[in-house]
Parts: sequence; structure tokens; C-alpha cells
Amino acid sequence: MDALIWGASGGIGSALVTALKQENWRVFAAGRNQQHIPSEADYRLRFDADDIHTLREVSYTVATESGGIDLMVYAAGSLRSGMLQEFSLADWLLVMSGNVTGAFLAASHSLGVMQPHGHMMFIGAYVEHLILPKMGAYAVAKAAIEPLVAVLRKENRKMRFTIVRPGAVDTDLWNNAPFRKPANAKTPQSVALAILNHHQSGEAGDLNL
Repeated sequence: MDALIWGASGGIGSALVTALKQENWRVFAAGRNQQHIPSEADYRLRFDADDIHTLREVSYTVATESGGIDLMVYAAGSLRSGMLQEFSLADWLLVMSGNVTGAFLAASHSLGVMQPHGHMMFIGAYVEHLILPKMGAYAVAKAAIEPLVAVLRKENRKMRFTIVRPGAVDTDLWNNAPFRKPANAKTPQSVALAILNHHQSGEAGDLNL
């Protein structure tokens, strides 16, 4: 079984690489910082949502080295906080790029290397929990994942598509949040195991944790 993880240098992405390797998957791990991708990944590839060439290189490597991806997970993301009136265009574009534009690009570059009945999963959010002061850009970006995945489902009916809504997770994204990390934040490892279990169950639909 082959998996492709976009955002494999982040908290959830790196935990997914480790969990998959423990189950003897072959893992193509793409991340912004290759040094932070777990060493057990079979392929450690550079990926930056702002650099289309990196996505093309990742998809080319997968196409030449894999017979088809069974599971793709988009686990990348960016968070910048601030009042919308004062929010810079650069920060707005960074949040959109890391969350929704990156998800679109990863999906479009992955579809051609997926197995016919492959499974794509995207880290989303409980958007209603994000509609807060200083969280406007992140809320908009995560909300956009919902229709993106809905359209992907309709355009690729033989495949499985899942939005994962994990709630608060203990990752470095909290360094840019305007409030404290909740005491009950989930570990990336627990989220990774839930994602893997959901895939292996064969269930359709989204995953709410």
C-alpha cells in the first residue's frame, strides 16, 4: 500500500508518516522542511504550496516510483492571526496558500497518480468554532475546504474523499494563535491513528474527532 502525505514536516503530517510506516506502508512524504520529515519515510520530498514546481516534482516522483497511491492526505496548513481591518495582504495570501490553495493544488497533482478507488483526506476544521476575532483569514480558508472536497467527490465518484475535523491539536500552529492552546488539545499521534483507522475501515463520509 502506498501513501502520499502533503505537509509531512508538520505535526499531524509527520505523525501520519510514522503511523503508516508502523503498518508497513510505503510513504511518499512531502513537506516544506525536509529535515523535519520523519527519517523512516521512503521518500522525503520538498513541497511548498507557493511553489508550483515542487508539486510537479512530487507528482513526477510518485508517478515514476509508485504503481498508484492508495491514500493521500493533505495535512499542510498555515495560521496567521489579526483583526481583518489590520490584516496584511501578504499574511492573507499565506493563510490561503497553506490551507485551501495548497489543498487544491495537492488534489489536482495527486489525482493522476491515485489508484482508481483511492482515498483522499483533507484536514479541515469545525469552522463554526473559528469564527472569532483575529481568526478571520483562517476561518475563511478552512471553510473553503468544504465545497472543494464536495466538488471533488462529484467529479471523481469512484474515489473516497474525507474531511477530517480534529478540533484542537497540539501542533506548532498554536504559536501563531491569538489565544492559548486548550488543555484538552489532541496529540498529533492520536489524530494520525484515527485517520488511518478511518481509511482502513472502508467507511465513506467525513471524520469528526
